[in-house]
Amino acid sequence: MTTHAPDRNPGEPADTVWIGIDVSKAELQLHAPAGPGLKLPARLPNNAAGFATLARHLDIAAPVHVVFEATGGYERPLMLHLQASDIPCTRANPAQVRDFARSRRMLAKTDAIDAAVLAAFGESFKPAPTPPADPRLAELAELLHYRRHLADSLDRDRAQLEHDKPRQVATMIKTRIRTTQAQIQRLEKMADGLVASVPEIKAAVDAMTTVKGVGKLTAMSVYAAMPELGTMARNQSASLAGLAPMNRDSGTLRGKRTIQGGRPVVRKSLFMAALTAVKHHPDFKRTYEGMIGRGKLKKVALTAIMRKLVILLNSLVGRAIGEQQKTAST
Repeated sequence: MTTHAPDRNPGEPADTVWIGIDVSKAELQLHAPAGPGLKLPARLPNNAAGFATLARHLDIAAPVHVVFEATGGYERPLMLHLQASDIPCTRANPAQVRDFARSRRMLAKTDAIDAAVLAAFGESFKPAPTPPADPRLAELAELLHYRRHLADSLDRDRAQLEHDKPRQVATMIKTRIRTTQAQIQRLEKMADGLVASVPEIKAAVDAMTTVKGVGKLTAMSVYAAMPELGTMARNQSASLAGLAPMNRDSGTLRGKRTIQGGRPVVRKSLFMAALTAVKHHPDFKRTYEGMIGRGKLKKVALTAIMRKLVILLNSLVGRAIGEQQKTAST
């Protein structure tokens, strides 16, 4: 198994009916155990009409809980509709679902099988419902996601110019680079404006940027991808980011501890911040150099700095938001 089990919901009713939905661009494939009062169609369109039909079918006496995977955004309208309809739903980590299917020897793959696997996954793990996202944070996350897309495109275009190109092609690439740079600047300005307009988000971002090595773009990216910052225990923040070391022990064998799972956007942002922090932040520099002096690999030492960073940011954000809320209430 390569991922953590999902967070369980201890308050889930024992008689919950678990509905699995395999989401594609155009269609929802549904699966539910046979039960009184519940008869679902096999498929529904992935649109507002399909969501409304689904909600009517789920209006039964027994509690229901819908499980689907994150599918690059195709699942988001379904999730928003279910949350608006007060129907518990969980957006599951695809890697966790795949590991679960392998553990049950469910190796065949069709839309119908995938929906059944999701229902079984819910029944086995009883995951907590996915909380509704703050629409302002969701907008910030979308702005930063597209900025990363453009930044990757910019890197590829610049790499093209490292090789000889026909003059006309080189001119087109340079024009595209200028356009992409302008779009990136516009997105950054939009993100700055959004942060400035929401006191709670501004308080969190301002608190994070007090740490040497954490720039505004890093702070916005981390908070948009990890809005739980400021509400968790220190070890929870490292685990959620995928920076908590996992044991690899069996019997007398003591394997290397590794990190896994978590949120890639957070780790990538913290990695760049850690590179700067070990040069300019006295405490992090001392920790990093001490680990290198004891023979630790650079990537291991940097991971330790990333872990200390997210724990520190969690503490700073919690304090800043608490002070902001206290000020707002007076």
